[in-house]
Amino acid sequence: MRFFLFTLFFSLTLYAGVISPKVSVKTSSAVLDFIVRGGDIWAGTANGEALRITSKGKIISTTALPVMEDSWGEKIKQKIMSIDLSSDTKTLIVAGEDGWLYTIREGKITKTVYSTKTVVKKIAFISDTKVMLALLSNEVVFFDLKTNRVVKTLSGGTSPLSDMALSKDKKTALIAGEAGIVSVIDTGLMKITRRIQGGNVDNIYKVDIQNNRVLTAGQDRRAILYTLDGKSYIRFNGSFLIYTAALSPSAGVMAATMDEENLISVFDTHKRQKIATAKGHSATLNRIIFIDEKRFVSCADENKILVWELP
Repeated sequence: MRFFLFTLFFSLTLYAGVISPKVSVKTSSAVLDFIVRGGDIWAGTANGEALRITSKGKIISTTALPVMEDSWGEKIKQKIMSIDLSSDTKTLIVAGEDGWLYTIREGKITKTVYSTKTVVKKIAFISDTKVMLALLSNEVVFFDLKTNRVVKTLSGGTSPLSDMALSKDKKTALIAGEAGIVSVIDTGLMKITRRIQGGNVDNIYKVDIQNNRVLTAGQDRRAILYTLDGKSYIRFNGSFLIYTAALSPSAGVMAATMDEENLISVFDTHKRQKIATAKGHSATLNRIIFIDEKRFVSCADENKILVWELP
């Protein structure tokens, strides 16, 4: 397969202005994962709290997971590894550090029958009753909440998985990990339909899909923007490990952590130019999600969530 490669050099884009967060939300511990629905933010923290936060930064609900036992038998607060919200916004699905899946509905926590001894890297609703999990062990699991059973398990390859992303219509899922390859999954058929590769040569930390474009954030200091068919890509070079990256809904704007200063670099993907630098985090970033073409949200290994707005 032939690839068309464009490389973006930072020396051409140093003029981009610095922006500060519009909203800063203080949390009791680091936020490991979050999602955005209707402008509100649902977040999972390192001390097991599931938070709902308004677009103005007010925490309006907090639900804590049950404590777990550590290797010494001590009771400790457990991390929320991943979180998602059903399309009717009534049910949260939460992957706990203890390996169990929990649902939260109207503040009530229910433990499902599903548990794993590996780490859940990402969980997502593919319908109001079915969820999809990407496991560190390289497996992809389809679990039905209504019947409380595993529907199907797929092998994601031979390498550990790092992240998963769903298209807006939830018909397509992407998984990626240490192999530097993106696997495309038809969620209806529950099967891998193709693999996208060529841009990354090492572990992919994060993956995103918007408007038939695929974005990766790599340990190889590359952010790769593929077409969904995998026939072409644009390469954005970083100066450090790129821990996370995200696309706006149109895929016309990209935000990524391209250096070791915990800054977020924002690019116009059509012009392949840097348009802004978002400064406000002081720790390694965990996730970035766009609300719309101008606003995005980010979290890091620190006790806050930041909301940004482009000029």
